[in-house]
Amino acid sequence: MKGLLTAAGLFPHPPIMVPEIGGKETKKIQQTMDAVRKSMKLIMETDPETVIVMSPHNLCLPSGPAIFIKENLAGDLMYFGHPEVSMEFSVDQELAEAVMKEAEPVIPLFRMDEAAAKKFGRKIEIDWGMFVPMYFLKKAAFKGNVLLFSPCFTNYDMNKVLGEIVTNCAEKLGRRIAIVASGDLSHRLTKDSPNGYSPDGIVFDRGVMKALEGKTMEPLLTMTDDFIERIGMCGLPSVYFLFGALSGKEWSIPVLSHEGPFGVGYGVCLCLPEKADGRKEAHDIRVRLARDSIAEYLKTGKLPKPPADIPEELKERAGVFVSLHEFGALRGCIGTILPVRNSAAEEIIHNAKAAASEDPRFPPVNPYELDDLDISVDVLSAPEPISSEGDLDPKIYGVIVERGFRRGLLLPDLPGITDPREQVEIARRKAGIGADEPVKMYRFTVRRYY
Repeated sequence: MKGLLTAAGLFPHPPIMVPEIGGKETKKIQQTMDAVRKSMKLIMETDPETVIVMSPHNLCLPSGPAIFIKENLAGDLMYFGHPEVSMEFSVDQELAEAVMKEAEPVIPLFRMDEAAAKKFGRKIEIDWGMFVPMYFLKKAAFKGNVLLFSPCFTNYDMNKVLGEIVTNCAEKLGRRIAIVASGDLSHRLTKDSPNGYSPDGIVFDRGVMKALEGKTMEPLLTMTDDFIERIGMCGLPSVYFLFGALSGKEWSIPVLSHEGPFGVGYGVCLCLPEKADGRKEAHDIRVRLARDSIAEYLKTGKLPKPPADIPEELKERAGVFVSLHEFGALRGCIGTILPVRNSAAEEIIHNAKAAASEDPRFPPVNPYELDDLDISVDVLSAPEPISSEGDLDPKIYGVIVERGFRRGLLLPDLPGITDPREQVEIARRKAGIGADEPVKMYRFTVRRYY
């Protein structure tokens, strides 16, 4: 990624994500919280000096976006019953003035200082659209400056232009910046949504996530005003701002997540310089084989035979797991700890089909979903017995726990799992084995292919 934009992402802002507010309810959005925590950790690794926040829940004006200029920005969650949960940041006023100057001949950017805010009967403060994602960035030890914007909802292209201006100004000043584009997706995903239901809600969410994953605004440009009105959202202007900030830059997506447990779409998408993506495309014949097998099964109801020209290692036997993700959310995962087929290639073919059609946690994959699936293939080493949790490292080893016919497995290097004790506890729960029951334990390594 050229310039001085070190990281940028779309982040949701439901106050229930804050543990002091959500309590036990946060378990219902664990996937989103894990994705946000991982993203904030990765952002901090890029060492930003200033974080730019686009929040749709501050004072928004119909004629253009606004920039909030004050020496310090502070806020709390008093509106949600927790005034003790608060934060304060210094404002990067040099960058703010540079953005104002560069925007002046291009777009109407409203300067929201104390005097201007008073005219609207408002005060300049951190709103919950900024507070929630910054809560997690602060937990990741961010102590730099901030710059807050609110978007324009009547002209999305203005937000895109503003994103370009912000990154240009940061480059001229030599400022290392990260961007937090705050916004929820459709508020009408389910029939029990507090905002009502629209069948177009999931269409919108999928379009936004597909645009981000594909690094193209094309899915957004076909959305009419009527369609956007029906789905109910607050995040689309922030998505435009994000695309503007990333315009002309090479970026990858190490974190992508989407779910809607409360009828509101929560999308997480972190964009980092291309080199920051740790995924390796080595031996992706395994992934092609998995995808081709699913496609053939969805089309004909039959499975293909292994190609004649597969590498020698795919002719050997091995346990294999095939995992499917759609817009960052798990869509299916089936595997074999020990090989049951004649070759790893056959193992991939059968497990890919099973992940798409037999995972009891999900409905079978439909043909139209195939293009949106991210597929990974894990090839397992032979399990080796271990005597205690001290023999585990969750980043390196997966674990198998056994008691009689009950068996639970957890793959290594899963987001949010860093403690061997937690790794074993989850494997026990998956197998229905109580915490006090003695078990046999095994560890194994995985070669993961994307």
